Amino acid sequence: MAKEKKEGGAFSLVLAWAGANRKFLVASMVAATVSGLMTMVPYWGVYRIMQAAYAGTLTEGLLAQCAAVVAVGFVVQYACFAASSLLSHKGAYRTLFDVRCRIVDHLAHAPLGSLSERSIGQVKTVLLDDVERLELFLAHNIPEAFMYLAGPVAAFAFLCSTNAPLALATLVPFAAAVALMGACFKVMGEVMPRAAAALSRMNSVMVEYVSGMRVIKALNMGSASFKRFRDSVDGEFDVWCEISRKTAPAYAAYLVVIECGLLIMIPLGGLMFTTGAVSGSTYLLFAFVGSLYLVEIRLLQEMGSKLAEVASGAARAQELLDMPVFGGGDPFPRRCDIELRDVRFSYDAGREVVRGVSLRIAQGERIAIVGPSGAGKTTLVELVSRFYDPDSGQVLIGGKDVRSIDYDDLLAHVAVVFQNTFLTSGSILENIRMGLDASIEDVRRAARLACIDDFIMTLPDGYDTEMGSLGDRVSGGQRQRIAIARAILKDAPVLILDEATSAADPENQLQIDTAIGNLCAGKTVIVVAHRLGVVRRCDRVAVVEDGRVTAVGAHEQVLAACPYYAQAWRDYDEARSVSFGWAGVAESDGSPGSDGAKNAGAGQSVEEESAMTRTGQGEADSEKGVGR
Repeated sequence: MAKEKKEGGAFSLVLAWAGANRKFLVASMVAATVSGLMTMVPYWGVYRIMQAAYAGTLTEGLLAQCAAVVAVGFVVQYACFAASSLLSHKGAYRTLFDVRCRIVDHLAHAPLGSLSERSIGQVKTVLLDDVERLELFLAHNIPEAFMYLAGPVAAFAFLCSTNAPLALATLVPFAAAVALMGACFKVMGEVMPRAAAALSRMNSVMVEYVSGMRVIKALNMGSASFKRFRDSVDGEFDVWCEISRKTAPAYAAYLVVIECGLLIMIPLGGLMFTTGAVSGSTYLLFAFVGSLYLVEIRLLQEMGSKLAEVASGAARAQELLDMPVFGGGDPFPRRCDIELRDVRFSYDAGREVVRGVSLRIAQGERIAIVGPSGAGKTTLVELVSRFYDPDSGQVLIGGKDVRSIDYDDLLAHVAVVFQNTFLTSGSILENIRMGLDASIEDVRRAARLACIDDFIMTLPDGYDTEMGSLGDRVSGGQRQRIAIARAILKDAPVLILDEATSAADPENQLQIDTAIGNLCAGKTVIVVAHRLGVVRRCDRVAVVEDGRVTAVGAHEQVLAACPYYAQAWRDYDEARSVSFGWAGVAESDGSPGSDGAKNAGAGQSVEEESAMTRTGQGEADSEKGVGR
């Protein structure tokens, strides 16, 4: 009962998703029903001819009349079938497009935490596989169900009008077939959730496998050596083997039973004919039609199995649509100062990652967030950009709680440059625009400020070059500058840099520094810093340890007051002087005053000199190594 309710709910849910496209689907069902009813016309024509022949009244006129009626029936049947197919596909593809857009739009407004609970493979399974099943269901299964039901129902009504007892006898195979079909549906209903889970698991592992192909090749590992990949494929195979084993006997019996009408019609009809209960033409009609009309119902069994798959897929799609989302609210404030008030946060309602953090960032200020790995630095900036909501406390921008600000407006005014650059396979132009309605001139201006325009113009197709066609020919630094150009074009007043110089190498460092300098100009900037070289060029430093802010202030103040920060600088200088046992190759920063832990933070190499120096501090200070 619960399963039937679930499948019925899925059917209603799919039709609800169709929305305005339901009119095409309903029209398709009507046309399919008419097409199914037309299958009775040939039976009627043959019966009329047999009846007249048996009575000795068959004439050429009657034969021509029956032939004409049958011909018209065929024309109407296939015309309605074509119309039904056209309408159902039109409604189905529009529904698929609407559902995919609806899910993607919903995910764009969902908390990052809710998305992180699902693997890429799971989301891919819903968007591609589960939604694609709706096309087969809406465009084929539903209209075909009406067509294949209409014909047998009309045939049964016609047979009842001829001889009710014999007509009822034709339903004996149908009753047995329904019982067998129910057994198949029960097995499918029990196993399909496991089959869907196995498919999602295989998709997830496959994404990992393809993404890690370099490592797999480097270690000379084949697909069989990648145990998780092999196990996921075997798991999918085992589930479908189990489905085949459990459903095969009932399905084979179903195919035999549904076509055994002759075993009943011939002896029963013959007995009634010999006793004079039916005429010879009626006996022939039931022997011919009564044993065949239920064969069309056989195709409904396929629809039943598809309905189980659609119900499972629709439930998974609805799970995504049921995820909580960030909605509308107030417009983004004019001021861009940021404040965290006693903020606490945990990812899984367990150990707190952020513990009672309070921090003020003035408008236009540049602040560096430093601390050991896992201390909660990235989590803090994700709370500011509202990737997550705090468990308690408040995150305010311009005096407004970010939860009260319209989510789309908030995202429009906060730019984030991540450590790992995300680029789509589309053109470079599309990657820089990233949904913004910007002219090519604006895009090129942003690219020039990001020091990437010259490189793009050397490509054969310039800004129309597809990123997917470049493959690994684009370096990490070039990808980083494309991402910076995207942020410059967005021109958001609040900027978050999550280790944005991580992809820098000596060749790209100066260009990336210049690009970041152009990006930071006139903005409120939060820098998550792992490379300490960037810290001295910020207005203040906030040290995060074990989810708490343990020190805040200018570089020299924090250096003197915070043991962790002082030790980090000593380790930084010591690491820069490591020679790896090669005499005379210890790294020198080339800056006056760099003298190990004694002058921690005073020296800085050319490749690590922050671009923000160029936007807020003269070269003289840089040369002297004066911290701010």
